[in-house]
Amino acid sequence: MTVSLRLQYSRHEPAIWLAHLDMMRTFERSVRRARIPVAYSSGYNPRPRLAFALPIGVGIETEDDWLDVQLAQETEADPVQAAAWTAALNRHLPAGLAILSGTLADGGGPSLMSLVTAAQYRLQTNGLPAAVRQLQQQKVPEADPTGWLVEKNSKGKTVKTDIRPLILAVQPEEPDMAVLRVLAGSKQNLRPDLFLKYLVAACGLDKTAAADSRITRTRLWLGNLP
Repeated sequence: MTVSLRLQYSRHEPAIWLAHLDMMRTFERSVRRARIPVAYSSGYNPRPRLAFALPIGVGIETEDDWLDVQLAQETEADPVQAAAWTAALNRHLPAGLAILSGTLADGGGPSLMSLVTAAQYRLQTNGLPAAVRQLQQQKVPEADPTGWLVEKNSKGKTVKTDIRPLILAVQPEEPDMAVLRVLAGSKQNLRPDLFLKYLVAACGLDKTAAADSRITRTRLWLGNLP
């Protein structure tokens, strides 16, 4: 039976400026330096078997994300050993990345990404609560075929997507904050920048304020929806 080391981690400055591939390489290098017996892919250029629950965009902080490190098949692991690996990995990660916990998980089950159902974000920028309240006051008939349309790039093309069905909850908080809960994962996923883009187009949020928004992913849900 394959076993994975399931890591809960956070990302803050300066690591928020790492792109996804850079995050992958950073963890691969740190796992090797921590001497965690990671499994490798087959083929001409084998790579450590690491899997993030949900890739995170450049500039976004996170307080509660997940990463699976698949262990080599011959590895004998227990909770004490998992704790030791977690501590060693923390010593080898760069500034801004921190492991919050490490547990053992069945590596032969569903992929970590397939378990993700929802995400929660904390958004901070000038004028955000007023824009969110205006959004909440919009009376959009459920039968309206247009919905809350936002343009996004998909496979080299610009397409319009309705973000309304992807939003589970949004709550304004003073002075300049909002909490956004959305569907997330491999099947349905709403990026927070698309939500801000809609607020600019339909709810009066300043375009510069939207671009300067501080975005923090505060939680991921694995399994059932919140």
